[in-house]
Amino acid sequence: MAINPALLAALQNVEKWQKQLEEQEAAEAAPSPQFTESTDGAPSPQPPAATDDDDFDIDGFEFDDDSSPDPSPADQWQPIAVPVAQIKLHAEAQHTKAPEAEPIAKPEFKIKGLDEKAVLVQVKRRMYSPYKRDEDATEQYGAGNVNKHLFEGRDNPVRQTISKFTAVYSFVKDNTVPWSNGIDMLNINNYFDFTTGLRTLIADAMKSVDDLVAKWDDTVQADLDRLMQIDPKLANPSDYLTADQLRERFGIEVRYIPVPTTGDFRVEISDDDKASLQAQLDDVGANAVRHVLTEMLEPMHRAVEKLNVPIGADGAIFRDSLIDNIVDVSERMKRVNLSDDPIVTDKIDELNRLAHTYANNKDALRSMPEVRRKAATQINDLVKKMGGLV
Repeated sequence: MAINPALLAALQNVEKWQKQLEEQEAAEAAPSPQFTESTDGAPSPQPPAATDDDDFDIDGFEFDDDSSPDPSPADQWQPIAVPVAQIKLHAEAQHTKAPEAEPIAKPEFKIKGLDEKAVLVQVKRRMYSPYKRDEDATEQYGAGNVNKHLFEGRDNPVRQTISKFTAVYSFVKDNTVPWSNGIDMLNINNYFDFTTGLRTLIADAMKSVDDLVAKWDDTVQADLDRLMQIDPKLANPSDYLTADQLRERFGIEVRYIPVPTTGDFRVEISDDDKASLQAQLDDVGANAVRHVLTEMLEPMHRAVEKLNVPIGADGAIFRDSLIDNIVDVSERMKRVNLSDDPIVTDKIDELNRLAHTYANNKDALRSMPEVRRKAATQINDLVKKMGGLV
């Protein structure tokens, strides 16, 4: 009798399942290790033994074991043996908060102390004063001291020498900000340019003294002749110094001093004294910023006032110095600025760009009303922005 192919396949499956069960029972009877030694001595994990619930594959297809009756819902539940230690670890993991992420460190904006940004400069000048107290005139008029003005005029050698010393003073003031009476604060970034320029001006001033001393006698005689023509009583040779005395009256001394800090004292000072010194340093820093802004605002105010005068009206004459002064002050303030405030730096740069723009268009400012109005508006807008910083 021919066997139905479906029945034959079922019988074959039964035989296969029976063989698998026998192999499983044999494996359970003889415990096998979970790890075997690999070629390099390290344990290698072995796959777990098959169970009754496992499916099997035939030629790449997966089949479910449907030969056993469907289990009841109660039979489907099986207790799972979990080690107590594992349960404890799981509970702790659920109740333990994950570590909070550390905040991202923001880049610090370090404000340097004045001692890191500046050095103090003290420049002392000694100059001959071309004035002499007139005893007779003082007694005659009885209205205070009457001083005789020697070496009148700007072209005489004495005046020319004094102007060299004045140039030294102006250079120092143009390149520093005030610290205290007679002492100024120099931006350390401008130190080398400053010292080079200052040495040149001092050398020029002292050379002028040498030239004046060399021709002193002729210079004195020329001034006596001038006074003799005015009034013989004014011409008095004793009013004048000798050449050696004149040389001693001129001189320049320069000192560079570190900016003090609260840690500069060899002995411990009180907290109150430290706070007082720090307050003074803070005031100096704030005054330095105000000095920079005020120096820029003054020529800007003058420029706005002048540019607002219509072309052709009284007082409308445009001179190049109006813009040149703004260019000069913007360049100087870039050198002396000690503020860490980016807003202050930005306003200096903005003024510098604006000044250079109109410095290259002076003829348009002189002849074109619309350009004048635009320049006055732009400068005035910047004045308002800077005014709020003072």
